[in-house]
Amino acid sequence: MNDRYPEPVAGDPPGRTDPATFGEAGGSRPGQSEAGAAEVGPDAGGDSGQGRPGDPASGAADGSAPDTDADPAPNDESDDGDEEDREDALDSGDVLRRLAGLFGDAGIDAGNMYVRGQNATGHGALAIGTVNVTAASDSVDGRRVWSETLSETTVLDLVRGYAPAGSDQQLDHHLKQRHLVCLSGPSGSGRLTSALVASARRHGVGGVNILGVEQLTDVFRTKLGQRRGSGYVLRLTDEMVGALDGYTLMGLAERAAANAMTLLLVGDFSRRVQDLAGHVVEHRPAPAAEVFRAALRRELAGRCVGFCAGHCVGECVDQYVDEECLRHQLLSVYLAGAPRPREVVPVVAALAQTVPRARALTDRLAQLLPRQLRERASQILDVPADAGASVGWSAEQVRAFRLACVVLAGLSTVEIRLAAERLVSGPEGLQSATVRLRGVTLDEVLGPMLRGAIVIPDEDWATGGIRMQFSAGTEQLRSAVLDVAWTDWWTPRALLGWFADMVRAEQPDVRQAAAAAIGWSAGRDVQTALDTVRDLARERRASVRQAAAIVLVAIAMQPRLRQRVSVELDRWAAGPAAHLRDTVARAHELGLARLWPDAALVQLRLVASGRMQRWHNSVVRGLVEVYQGGHGAALVTSLAQWARSTDPEDREVRLHAARALRILAERWARPPREHWPELLDLARSEIVSAHDLATLWATALSLPETAYRSWRTLGFWLSRADGQAEVSAHVLALLRLVLAGRPPLRRRLHHQLRHVWRPVMPGCALLNDVETLTFEDA
Repeated sequence: MNDRYPEPVAGDPPGRTDPATFGEAGGSRPGQSEAGAAEVGPDAGGDSGQGRPGDPASGAADGSAPDTDADPAPNDESDDGDEEDREDALDSGDVLRRLAGLFGDAGIDAGNMYVRGQNATGHGALAIGTVNVTAASDSVDGRRVWSETLSETTVLDLVRGYAPAGSDQQLDHHLKQRHLVCLSGPSGSGRLTSALVASARRHGVGGVNILGVEQLTDVFRTKLGQRRGSGYVLRLTDEMVGALDGYTLMGLAERAAANAMTLLLVGDFSRRVQDLAGHVVEHRPAPAAEVFRAALRRELAGRCVGFCAGHCVGECVDQYVDEECLRHQLLSVYLAGAPRPREVVPVVAALAQTVPRARALTDRLAQLLPRQLRERASQILDVPADAGASVGWSAEQVRAFRLACVVLAGLSTVEIRLAAERLVSGPEGLQSATVRLRGVTLDEVLGPMLRGAIVIPDEDWATGGIRMQFSAGTEQLRSAVLDVAWTDWWTPRALLGWFADMVRAEQPDVRQAAAAAIGWSAGRDVQTALDTVRDLARERRASVRQAAAIVLVAIAMQPRLRQRVSVELDRWAAGPAAHLRDTVARAHELGLARLWPDAALVQLRLVASGRMQRWHNSVVRGLVEVYQGGHGAALVTSLAQWARSTDPEDREVRLHAARALRILAERWARPPREHWPELLDLARSEIVSAHDLATLWATALSLPETAYRSWRTLGFWLSRADGQAEVSAHVLALLRLVLAGRPPLRRRLHHQLRHVWRPVMPGCALLNDVETLTFEDA
């Protein structure tokens, strides 16, 4: 092939090309003297000769690269520009995982996706490894409804590790008498597992399903959940429980009876027992010791944990669980306090990893059990006077270093020492240039308690760059140490000032860790934390505002503080300060859009109207988060409304709608429909409106800032659709809607066919059908 043209993608028929190279050969832009270019003006989708704002050379596919613009950054009060700064490339999933180290079980789920181990269901979800579920989904008025059939392996695993609850017999009796039962219990009490196991007892291990809806009434208007003779479990939020009335309950029961199935509603019905009399079963979990015994036996099944002579028959597992673990003083006291099953399971998982015995078991339990954390944290910060004698540090300096280890977990000793210097000022500085922390010296500075929780990779000892990582199961110790520092050693003002100072540092990892610590502090003083993050959000440096967004996500990971964060975001998004609005977009980009998709669309609309956003892609990345959370229909509808706006002041809003379309258009459906553009597949199934999608395409193809890459992506759609009859028909139908009533786009399409697509894709037969569209309504 001539070097002028790109090579075809491996595995594709001749004539198909990769979007990363598509159009380079025969593409034209304004200013070039190709035939036909003169008739293409800005209205027809030509690219500005000054550049392509919103179309960076790389990183566009995921919206990660910042946009550029030929105009100098405005310097007015409301839309101020940035200082020279380099923001970090962050993924919302990575941010949420890092924050989880400080917040235990707290987290932000991705929309309506239900993920268990290697299994993932829901629009935009990812499954890696062996997928042992079958899932189906549907949409009702833009809302998502999905159903997951658990594999027999999964159900059997649940049954083997299940400790029978005191309410199981009553629940089985109700399931035999009724098609609908409400199982009531607090979160973390094991109510969901009990419901799944009860469903397995009633219908067999192959008849257990999980149903998910956004509103209970959606079940009436979808074909999902109709496997006759099966059991369905539906988890209800507190809002759903409050909205459940007798009429809806009757309708759900009728639906279940008509399909000869059972429906178990799982939630906290404690305030609705009288209203739903006869349908509610109070969940009474098994004693904590029984939960521990059953779970640990399941984890150790098939393993030899003793010194069995000859063939191991499993007696060593029972002996280890009953004799060594359950009779251990620390564990027996902990289990006697009736912790919830959700609290017991992490302890079991940590013990099953190494199966510690004797003194090792005592040390491990001291690390794991919550009632020991506060005491251990106090000992870590109550530094002996001679703890830093070998390096010439005072007790205050050693305490600052230990606290920095907790805040900057995972970073090197160099960064930790520099951070500790910020906390210990003046002559108390750590003299980091003359101190070498290795071996016995490092152990002395850390102390036995903290050193026992920290793991240093072997390769770090060899290279000399020591990173301080907390071992699995000891993450909650970090929060306990912070709590002791907050109440016993430093004032909140001093700690928050230290955290904020580190957020302004140059090292990205230091900024992110300090942001997480500020988010943690909101659980102790939410107003002061919000005041601190507001100051950071006003900074001119984009990287500092990005860290402020992490703080907002960290605060929102604590359920009782979410209302405060929501009110603050509403105020910032509607206010005049451009940097605060930009921080709102960054917060949605880093995870809040998963928590509040509807609010994200409203707030991102306000943020997008500011001219400052021409230099950032935070709005688009936030919109993509909404889409990946399973709210594609609502997103496309909102973006189409943005694109249709005729208000001259909404020029930036239309630009962001076009940018979002360009990013989403590069996503492809999951197998076995991988030959479908994902948006087109959603339009085919009527999850998104074809007219709304056409409006977005027309806007993206017309605006100078997005036209270049949008035409390239459209060409790649045509290349992949060639030879796929169904895909080709839907692409042509969509193109017909895009061109309807838009003569400039029709002229541009003719130009693309003649000067770009035909030279690059000489074997694409679909282009002949596309060419006929250029003469329709001419």
